[in-house]
Amino acid sequence: MGDSNWAKVAEWMTAETLAEHLAPLLEHYDVKWRGHGLIYVDHEQYNIVTAQRILADLSACLGVSIELVRSRLIELGWLTDARSTLRVRDYVARVIDKQEPWSTYVPEVDDPEMDEEHERA
Repeated sequence: MGDSNWAKVAEWMTAETLAEHLAPLLEHYDVKWRGHGLIYVDHEQYNIVTAQRILADLSACLGVSIELVRSRLIELGWLTDARSTLRVRDYVARVIDKQEPWSTYVPEVDDPEMDEEHERA
């Protein structure tokens, strides 16, 4: 990527530039502050559609991909997408809670496979 392209990417990535483009969209789409972040996406269809529209509009006016815009908004803490993190986080917590610590693992002394392995070593 040439120096001019890097300068363009660096410019749109600044919080100030992004905020200048984002503020009118938040007003246009009537996004209200609810304490979860500027843009909060959960399983509500309205929130999903609104976030998609905002990302598409920002992508178009900034000339960068939706994925880049989304990543930058998340990095700044301005976009919170709870759809993918809640279920995974809850599942991981349940799995971790169910695991036995390694320190409690004691091999069977009478296990013939263990005896063969130790004899070869």
